[in-house]
Amino acid sequence: MRSAFLLAALLAASPAIADERYISIGVDALPTAQAVAGQRLDMDIVAHEGDVAVLTFDEDQLDELSEAMHAAHNRCGGYMVHDTLEDAFAEVVPERVIEYPLDRAEVVKAVLPALDAKRIEATIRELSANKNRYYMSASGARASVWLRDRWRGYTTRKDVTVELMDHGYEQSSVIMTIPGTTRASEVIVIGGHLDSIAPGGISSNAPGADDDASGVATFDEVARVLLAKDFRPERTIKFIAYAAEEVGLRGSLSVVRELVKKQKINVVGALQLDMTNYQGSNKDIWLIKDYTSATQNMFLVNLIETYTGATWGWDACGYACSDHASWHRAGVPASMPFEARFRDMNQSIHTAKDTLDRSKQNADHAVKFARLATAYAIELGKGDLGHATMSTTTTTPLGCDSWKWLAGLSSLAIAFALWFRTSRVA
Repeated sequence: MRSAFLLAALLAASPAIADERYISIGVDALPTAQAVAGQRLDMDIVAHEGDVAVLTFDEDQLDELSEAMHAAHNRCGGYMVHDTLEDAFAEVVPERVIEYPLDRAEVVKAVLPALDAKRIEATIRELSANKNRYYMSASGARASVWLRDRWRGYTTRKDVTVELMDHGYEQSSVIMTIPGTTRASEVIVIGGHLDSIAPGGISSNAPGADDDASGVATFDEVARVLLAKDFRPERTIKFIAYAAEEVGLRGSLSVVRELVKKQKINVVGALQLDMTNYQGSNKDIWLIKDYTSATQNMFLVNLIETYTGATWGWDACGYACSDHASWHRAGVPASMPFEARFRDMNQSIHTAKDTLDRSKQNADHAVKFARLATAYAIELGKGDLGHATMSTTTTTPLGCDSWKWLAGLSSLAIAFALWFRTSRVA
C-alpha cells in the first residue's frame, strides 16, 4: 500500500527525458550506479523503498552500468529498465495457480533419445562465432535473423509461426509459436536471451558461448526435436530468444508487456534457460529460488527425478538475475534452472574468454537441461505426437497389401528352396 501512496505522490513529477530511462536497482548497488552516473545521480533518485531504489538513468550509460554491476557485484545486469514510472512501481501480480500432473511419460520417453549434445555444441559454436550479439550491434541483429530463419526451416507445418519482435533497437526478440489444440488459450514459454555483452559495448569481443548461447542452443534443440517428432501440444508453446537481457531485461520486459498486459494472453508457465553448459558445482542442475515460483519449481524437481537422471540442488541469485523475473512480476509461474551454484558460476562471462573452452569443447552439461526442458514442454503442454511422426519413428503394422506382397515373396522363397533341394538330389 505504501508503494501506491508513493507512486501517487510522484506521478505529477515530470517523466524521464528522452535519453533517460527509469530503472529499479538494489539499494546496495546505488554507490556503483552513482560512480557510473557521476554527481548527477543525487538529483535523479526518484524514491527507494526497502531493498529497491527507482531512479532515472542516462540510456547511453546503461552499458557501463552493466559492466560495473558485473565487476562490483558479480551480477548480470542487476537492474530492470522501465518505460514508465507506473511500471517501475508496479506490484508483483499474484501467481496463477495450475496443476502439475505427470501423465505423459510415454511421449517424453519417445522424444528424449532424439536430443543430441553434438547439435547443441554446434549451435553454440555458430552463435559464439559472432564478434558479439550486442543488442545495438549489426551482428546482434544478424543473430536474430539467423535464428528466425533456422527455426522456419525446422518444419513445413503451416500452423507453426516464427516472427521477430521489434523493440526499437537493432536486435529483435525471436518468437516461435507451436499452437495448442484443446487448450490453445493457455500458453507456455521456454526461453533464454540472445544478446551478449563485454566491455566495449557495440565494438566488444563478446562471444557469449555460455552466456547465453548455451541456453539458446539448448531450447533450440528442444524445439527442433519436438517439431521433428510432430508434437501436438494441448497448450500453446512459445520458444522465445530475448533481446537485450544484459541491459536491464529490456527484451523480456517488452515481451511480457506486449503478450500479458496488451494482448491479455494467459501465460501459465515460463522456463528460463540462461547459462546451461558450465558445470562448476558438484550437482548438475541448480534451481533458483528467488523471483521464481515455488510450486513450479517443485514440478521441475519431479521432472528432473523422473526423466533426466541429473542431480539437483537449490540456490538463489539474490536479485532479478535473468528474464524469468520479468514473467514473475507479471504473475506467471516462472523457473530458472542454472548450471552451477551462483557462487561457482562461470567467471569468464561478459569477457572475450566466454568460449566453449570453458566447457571442455562440448555440450554434455547442456543436454541435461535440454532433457528437463523437453519434459517441461511435454508434461505442461500435454498433447501427443502427430500421426506422421509416429509412422516414421515407431514400428507400425504393415497394411493388407504389404502382407499380400510378403506372402507372395514367401511362396517364391519356398518354391525356390524345394527346386534347389530337388535339383541337388537329382
